Amino acid sequence: MPSYHRLGELPRKRHTVFRQPDGGLYHEHLMGSRGFSGPASLLYHRRAPTTILKSKLARKLEWPHDPDAILRMRHFQTHRLPAHESPTLDRTPLLFNGDVALSFVQPTASDEFLYRNAEGDELTYVAEGSGVVESQMGDLPYSAGDYVVVPRGIMHRWRLGDGAHRLLIIESAGPIRPPTRYCNELGQFLEHSPYCERDLRRPQELTVHGEAGEYRAVVKQYDALTEVTLDHHPFDVV
Repeated sequence: MPSYHRLGELPRKRHTVFRQPDGGLYHEHLMGSRGFSGPASLLYHRRAPTTILKSKLARKLEWPHDPDAILRMRHFQTHRLPAHESPTLDRTPLLFNGDVALSFVQPTASDEFLYRNAEGDELTYVAEGSGVVESQMGDLPYSAGDYVVVPRGIMHRWRLGDGAHRLLIIESAGPIRPPTRYCNELGQFLEHSPYCERDLRRPQELTVHGEAGEYRAVVKQYDALTEVTLDHHPFDVV
C-alpha cells in the first residue's frame, strides 16, 4: 500500500508540459533511491538541477578498524565527547560494518552549505535539541525524541534551533523502512506494531528559493566528501 504525498504545485498528469508563469518550462526531476525501479518522487524545479559550476574533493573519510580483535563489552560514553560545529561534517564514528554505520555529534551551528548522502539512508535520533530539516521535499520540524529519516540522495540542511543538540546518526547501505513483521502484505502497520501511520510526519511546508548565485553542497560518496558548487539555490522546487 504505497503512501502518496503531494506538496506545492503539480501538473494534472506526470511527464507533461508544465509551464512557469513566464511561459518557460519547469524541469521535471525523478528523484529515486534505485533509479526508475525503486521508491521515487517527482520534483518540479524552476532551474535545471544539473547546472554545476565546479566540484572538488573536500576530504577522504577514513574510519579505522579497531586493531584489537578480542571480543569484549563496550560502553560508549557519548556525553563525554566534545561539541563540534557541523551536524554533518563533525560526526564521531562509533560502530560500523558493511551494512550500517553509527556516529554521534553535538553540533553548535547550522551548516552554511547543503548536504547529500549518496551512499545510504540516514536515520537520526534527536536525543536533545530542536529545529528544522530543510530539503527539496520541504521543511520538516524536529524536536527531542524524534527519529528523522533522510533517504539517500536527498539534499538537505539541519537548521538548528536554540539550545544544545545531541544527535545519534545511523547510516544504512540498504533502505530504511518498517520491519516486515510489523506490516501486512499491503504495507499497512499491524495492530501489534510499536508505531503506526499516526506517528509518521512528512514535510508540510515548501519554501521555494529562486536565488541565482554560487551555492555549495557537500556530497558523501565513495568514502569521501565532494564539494559541489551550483549556479543557483537547489531548493527551487515548486
